[in-house]
Amino acid sequence: MMMRKRLPSMSYVDEEVKKSYVVTYQELIFIFIVFSVILIVLYPKDLLKEQILSEKSNYDLSMLYLKNLIKHNPEDESLMLILAEQSLRTGKRDLSLRLLELLLESKSIENRHKSTLLSYELLKDEYYYFKDEAKQIAQKKILRKLFLNIYNDKMYKEGEIEKWYQESIFLDEKGARYYFLQQKLIQEPEDVELLETAYYLSVSLSKKQDSYKYINMLQIYDVKNAEKWYLAEYYMLLQYKQYTKVKKLLLENSKNSKNSKKWKNLLAEYYLMKKEYKNSSDIYLELSDESSDNVDKREYLFQAVQAFQSGNKLDEAARLAYENEQYYIDDIVVRKFLLKLYMATGHLDYASKLSKKILQRKGY
Repeated sequence: MMMRKRLPSMSYVDEEVKKSYVVTYQELIFIFIVFSVILIVLYPKDLLKEQILSEKSNYDLSMLYLKNLIKHNPEDESLMLILAEQSLRTGKRDLSLRLLELLLESKSIENRHKSTLLSYELLKDEYYYFKDEAKQIAQKKILRKLFLNIYNDKMYKEGEIEKWYQESIFLDEKGARYYFLQQKLIQEPEDVELLETAYYLSVSLSKKQDSYKYINMLQIYDVKNAEKWYLAEYYMLLQYKQYTKVKKLLLENSKNSKNSKKWKNLLAEYYLMKKEYKNSSDIYLELSDESSDNVDKREYLFQAVQAFQSGNKLDEAARLAYENEQYYIDDIVVRKFLLKLYMATGHLDYASKLSKKILQRKGY
């Protein structure tokens, strides 16, 4: 009988197959190192960097390549910059920050700019993780320094104006905010909200010519609130001590505005400030005559008299009161005011005459 050659069992075959494919951990590391060295030596570095930059799905793998590249090219800042960005994207913030701190001192303007922008992004994100107010304040101080470098060296792109405008608001950097706001207005010159912000910023920064320009534009484009902007112009002109323009504005609006009463009050106050006591008194008398309310009428009379008193023109004050007392002889409040005025100004004759008139009236 022919003897059949016995075949190995299936379990034996599987064991052999398994043995042929088992690789130890040490061997795997060795293979990776050899592969990396070969890759670095033989593979064109610029092409490798391009591939790493285009890698979007596996940041960890990209970082392994980069770390090995940097080991062999420690002076290659472009690799450090890529590693810093990849570290930032994968949440390895400490590594990213250390790399960026080194790159901020780079001799390359381009690398300095890129590292500054990345540093700002990283630290701004970190700011929101702080719960301690003192840490937030300290972080803002660092961010402000980076932001001013970005702003002063124009590291931003044209399409990023809105982004950096918002950052200027966040950091309360008025100068930068004003600049970015002007850039926005180039695109939207009739935007009332932007014009309003530009106006108030220009005043706070004492940019007089811009203030005039923006307030005039607001009076044109924000028609429904024109009165508000004429009033704002008045206070602006006062702040800039443009008194000739103030007077002109007040005179025009006291004649032409629907709210002329308000403008006349401001005009009377302006004359008082400029020590034009008679002019101030005349405006108050005019307001008294125009008023249909008795309480308002007498209050304006009081102000007309007091305008003279403010300038220590006591005779004029007493004379004005005496000329108008017949209109208020039945008003007890006015009579008391006039008697005190006559006594204080030394016009006892006026006081005596008024007293006799009062006594002649029924019920005093």
